[in-house]
Amino acid sequence: MCGIFAVVNDDSVMAAQTTLDGLKKLEYRGYDSWGIAIKPVKGNELKIEKHIGKIGEATTSLPKASIAIGHTRWATHGGVTDANAHPHLDCTGKLAVIHNGIVENYQTIKEELTKKGHRFVSETDTEIIAHLIEENKKTMPFRQAVFASFDTLIGSNAVAVLDLETESIISCRNGSPMVVGIDEKKGRYYLGSDVPAFLKYTNTVYFLEDMEAVTITKGGVKIFDLQTKGEKAFTPQVLDWKLEDAEKEGYPHFMLKEIHEQHKTIAKTTLINEKSIKKIASIINQGYKVVLTGCGTASYCALMGKYFLGESDVESQVYGSYEAMPFTKFIDNKTVVIAISQSGETADTLIAVKEAKKRNAKIVAIVNARGSTMERISDVVLPVGAGPEIAVVSTKAFTSQLSSLYLISRAVVGQYDQAANDVRKMSEVVKGWLNDELIEKIINLAKTLLTTEHAYVIGKNLNYPGAQEFALKLKETSYIHAESFTAGELKHGVITLIQKGTPCFVLASNDSVKNEVLSSAAELKARGGHLIGISPFKTHEFDESIKTPELGDLTVFPNVIVGQLLGYYLGIGRGADPDKPRNLAKSVTVK
Repeated sequence: MCGIFAVVNDDSVMAAQTTLDGLKKLEYRGYDSWGIAIKPVKGNELKIEKHIGKIGEATTSLPKASIAIGHTRWATHGGVTDANAHPHLDCTGKLAVIHNGIVENYQTIKEELTKKGHRFVSETDTEIIAHLIEENKKTMPFRQAVFASFDTLIGSNAVAVLDLETESIISCRNGSPMVVGIDEKKGRYYLGSDVPAFLKYTNTVYFLEDMEAVTITKGGVKIFDLQTKGEKAFTPQVLDWKLEDAEKEGYPHFMLKEIHEQHKTIAKTTLINEKSIKKIASIINQGYKVVLTGCGTASYCALMGKYFLGESDVESQVYGSYEAMPFTKFIDNKTVVIAISQSGETADTLIAVKEAKKRNAKIVAIVNARGSTMERISDVVLPVGAGPEIAVVSTKAFTSQLSSLYLISRAVVGQYDQAANDVRKMSEVVKGWLNDELIEKIINLAKTLLTTEHAYVIGKNLNYPGAQEFALKLKETSYIHAESFTAGELKHGVITLIQKGTPCFVLASNDSVKNEVLSSAAELKARGGHLIGISPFKTHEFDESIKTPELGDLTVFPNVIVGQLLGYYLGIGRGADPDKPRNLAKSVTVK
């Protein structure tokens, strides 16, 4: 949820600025407030600067330093105030702590520490960590004090601690992501919640696993097992991510850049993972039950996967991960669970996956970010390779994951090669379709909807989850109340919501249910709805149309991309930040 960054041995002695730059790359993880702590080159006390508000245009006045930690916050415990912003200090002012996650037992710990004389200045759960380490440090060295304190915390957490006396940083992870960046040539070391934070400097990384810790000093990096407390060997990996993947490259926002990258990222799914996809298909063909799960966009992707599998005569179940637990009792060693998550760290999805794993299910992870918890606990991993997705709103990761599900569904019936060819052709068609004429039409449509507060989206079969995702894009980016329905549900109550002029989007394809969808569209129009068709055809039922390419089952891809673009331009027109929608964070790593 929050973003963590740290640097050790910054030879430019501009550690505060390096940290500020890194935090700006992580603003998608939290943008209520931000803060930095340093140990100055001149002086023997920690210096802290922190402010509420977005970090995008922020500057820092902190002095020269070679070591720093920083944090950009998505508020959970405590309001959005300067006092609640991270880092937090202990009573001595010699320890600074930043934190991602929720300490579920923080109130109990706080009460015990208050009795021992500790003074708290914030409402956060994070501040208790600094005081807990301070208390333990009275009887043990710094590293042991951090480890012992982390053992006390209940919940999914990642913590980073800057110690004045040893001029070192220790980070511990259990549930929330943390990655170490290593630049041996310059002797610089980094810590981040995500790789883009330090990709400018190095692509040599080590992803901390749950119950691992790292100590970072000028002398280098050491990894520890938090259960044995012993040091362990580790092997860094070199990512194939490039700096430009995490830059806007002339686009005004990351979201728009990532939408336009989709013709490349969708096609890339046909160049990777073929062996793993065929392995998954083989498992399904051995009679395994199929369960798909995810949250938000990933859950709609899962539902589309259900329809794709249905076309291949494979029955499957789909559960939103946040509601999966009552149904995990039906999972056994003849079940394959396909879990979908951009980050691979989504808390509810991990809970469902871990429960399924206890029941000896085969676990398939379809993820974008590398080195995640889900990747490590799965039997088969499909990293979709879309590259860093910086905008909070998922676009290219979603379509890459959806493409992967389509390839699985066709591999089940021995048609992987044909499916891969269809996806590549679709990507080329989408590339040509995403042109200036289309953008102008969507912008003009957005202008007519700027004062709209309610919109409805209908679809059927594949276009039903497509309608759900379309509506979600409008909600996330423009804050319009957009609600989706399966076309057949209208006459069962929801058509009462339609008034004269109500915008009604109709997602359709040239498929077996086209006439049913158009019949539902006519019902909306008869009640005064203003119908906007998103489909490969025009028809008298539509008051206006955004024409999408004719791609058979794959038509759902451009249909949803229209929703991405419309959401983007509506957000711009309504004064929202499409990269960082209010109240949202990129990785939901807490329950």
